Amino acid sequence: MIAARYALYLVPHRDSLLWETACRWLGRDPETGLQLSQPEVPGYDAQRVAQITHSPRHYGFHATLKAPFRLAEGADESQLMTRVAQLAHSLPAFVMPALQVDTISGFLALRPAGAAVQLEAMAETCVTTLDALRAPLDASERKRRHAAGLTARQRDLLEHWGYPFVLDEYRFHMTLTQRLDDRDAGFLLPWLQGWFAPAITSATNQAELAVFVQPQLEAEFRLLRRFALMGRG
Repeated sequence: MIAARYALYLVPHRDSLLWETACRWLGRDPETGLQLSQPEVPGYDAQRVAQITHSPRHYGFHATLKAPFRLAEGADESQLMTRVAQLAHSLPAFVMPALQVDTISGFLALRPAGAAVQLEAMAETCVTTLDALRAPLDASERKRRHAAGLTARQRDLLEHWGYPFVLDEYRFHMTLTQRLDDRDAGFLLPWLQGWFAPAITSATNQAELAVFVQPQLEAEFRLLRRFALMGRG
């Protein structure tokens, strides 16, 4: 039996316009499990919209703090939840920064409009603090990551932390599409800027930690539990 994988993500509050807008765009609410009607995009049929959002829909709307991992031998879900609750109580509350729809490695994603020092520090804390609960990479996981063409630094990070895009290689983003060709990216970038404009200009997008779980191989990730950030900063 394949062990479940867990991930620690940053998400906007469930009642925020950003959460609602993003789940609508991706076609799934990972917290309720509801499949949602995606918006109509000029020149794209429903099947094409579903196709270009397949991967981010599978993972659920989020920004990665600690990438998916299996629990270490002797660790269990209860221990993970306890540790994340402790972490959330130590991290200062804040709202999502000003965001913009942007390109990143051929994808479209929500990215900070300015510096993201606090988010980068939070991601580093989450990666390092929870690593004792992470099982080592298995051979298939390591092979899949190396096949992506990593730099020497990214290979080192992969071996040490189980994921290559952490610490100095971390870039905060909330993925919205598959990797796109120039035509699709050129059209969808301004369209998504308009679609998300009301949500990303809101000053009420309170950020929360969330544990997501993938119960079995190929299953969609679902939001298991949210944690409010409670620290004083």
